[in-house]
Amino acid sequence: MNRVFVGLLVTLTLFFVDRAAAACAGCSNPNLPTARAGNTALSPGQISVAFNLTATTMRVVHSEGCPDIGPICRLRAEPPQLHDQRFYVAELRPIVALGLSDVFGAELQVPLRVVNTTIRFRRLDGTLFEPDYENIHHRNETLYGIADPWLLGRATGLIGKLRITSRAGVALPVGSTEEDPFARGRAGLSHQHIQFGTGTVSPVFAVDAGIPLGRFRIGGYVQALVFVYENGHGYRPGNRYSGGATGDFEVVKNLRLGLGADVVNEQPERWGGVVQQDGNVGRTDLLAGGAASYAFGSLVASLSVRTPVYQHFIRSSHDHGGDPGQLTYPAIVNLALQTTFGGGERSGVVEVPR
Repeated sequence: MNRVFVGLLVTLTLFFVDRAAAACAGCSNPNLPTARAGNTALSPGQISVAFNLTATTMRVVHSEGCPDIGPICRLRAEPPQLHDQRFYVAELRPIVALGLSDVFGAELQVPLRVVNTTIRFRRLDGTLFEPDYENIHHRNETLYGIADPWLLGRATGLIGKLRITSRAGVALPVGSTEEDPFARGRAGLSHQHIQFGTGTVSPVFAVDAGIPLGRFRIGGYVQALVFVYENGHGYRPGNRYSGGATGDFEVVKNLRLGLGADVVNEQPERWGGVVQQDGNVGRTDLLAGGAASYAFGSLVASLSVRTPVYQHFIRSSHDHGGDPGQLTYPAIVNLALQTTFGGGERSGVVEVPR
């Protein structure tokens, strides 16, 4: 599993960055912007199938001292140390849509997530060492499982040449959740910050629009994932909003190249109603990058790379020397395959690059 996972992310190694932080950036739950589902018109009985693989990687080094190191501090004066962490994060999101009429349809998205983390312990001078006690915060591990699936209704229509697809539905509480990691950490207990689910039924709304202009295509989207209550562990994620614009050009037959930009906003998460400084304090990211797609008959393959050009953290304090203690990624890579089959005659497709 580890070899396959690392293989999928090998293209990201060029984007590794080392980031020093005073706060525990590795104590956040790593989230990825959700891959778009496209803007496809379906006739009754027609089925669209897409596979979106989104991945990133990052490295962060943060300092830790007693009493935050853990229970060992009650037994001896444990020297301050550095936690050198690497993260590999990937999500494969199969998306299946069924046309129910020329306008309406249904859609299911089932995200499968993998997170690999490694930890190396160093003295403040950078010297590696192996603790002779269990670290309650970090460990070498690979976690994988189903995140919360989305069940959506969809409607597609034309205004002139402009095609609009709207979606509305819910995210279902299927993914794994954890007990409050900050409460467990304060109690000196081993804990887990990474979770694949939210434990709540959450409304999802999205609108995609696209228009062909000769060999050019332009499009845009907005999306909202809203969390209206906390789960049984007292966890309430922050609402997530995103929007963006894309454009591409047919270079030669079946090959298209394009550019795009996205704004992704995540509000602060809360445990027991409290925003934790080392949790997700809320953020706004502006991403920009390029995309390429190629049509192999009815199968369209695409590749996009986005890199953050601006990041703002919403509720970060100055308790850690001004460092927000949040995970940042150097780039996000998306690989996608999409095809449509069955049903009657197609009523037209506008596929906007991701």
